[in-house]
Amino acid sequence: MPNRKIIKASKYQQIAVGVAQRIASGDYEVGERIKSRSTLSSMFGVSPETTRKALNILADMHIVSVKHGSGAIILSKEKAIDFLENFEMTNSLDTQKDRILQKISDQEKELRELKGLVTVYLDQTKRVQKKYPLEPYALKLTADSELLGKTLAEAKVWHHTGAVIVGIERDEHLLISPSPYQTFEANDLIYFVGEEASYTRMKNLLDLH
Repeated sequence: MPNRKIIKASKYQQIAVGVAQRIASGDYEVGERIKSRSTLSSMFGVSPETTRKALNILADMHIVSVKHGSGAIILSKEKAIDFLENFEMTNSLDTQKDRILQKISDQEKELRELKGLVTVYLDQTKRVQKKYPLEPYALKLTADSELLGKTLAEAKVWHHTGAVIVGIERDEHLLISPSPYQTFEANDLIYFVGEEASYTRMKNLLDLH
C-alpha cells in the first residue's frame, strides 16, 4: 500500500472557520460589514488572495455576501453555526479515517517484518538441519511393511537411506539405541536422524507412500 499523506485544512479554510466562529459567537452581527480583505489579511497573517478565497467559501454557504470593493456583509449566524458543525464533523471523520489508514499501514509494516523474520528463521533452520542433523524424525511402521520380522542389520537401513535409527517406540516403551539384532514389529514408531533427503528414503524403505 502506498504511503498516504495526511491532508490538513488549507489556510483559507482555516480563515473561513475563524471568521465563522466570530459570527457564531456574536463578534460579528448580522448585517454588519466585515473589514476589508487587507485588514483581515493583517489580522490572520495571510495574503489578500487567501482572505478572498476564505470569504468566497462563506459566501457559497450564504453566511456572508461579498461585493467587490464593499467588503463582506454578515447574512446568517445560524448558517455560520451549521458550517462550523459540518466542518467539525467532517474534520473528525477525516481524522478517524487517517488514524485507520495509519493503523492499516502499521499492521502491513509489521506483517512484512514478521514475514521477513519467518523467512530468516526457515533459512537458518534449514542450514542448522543440514549442518547438524540431530533432531530425530519419526515414522510408524505399518502392518503390511516388508520389514516386519527383519532385524536392523538385515534391513541395512543406513546403507539404503543414510539414516541412523536412534530409537524404537513400541507399546508406549521407548528403546533407545537399538541393537542391530532388534527386529521390526507392526506399529513400531521409528526415530532416526540424518539429512533431509534421508526422510524420503526412509519412507520408501518402510513402504510409506
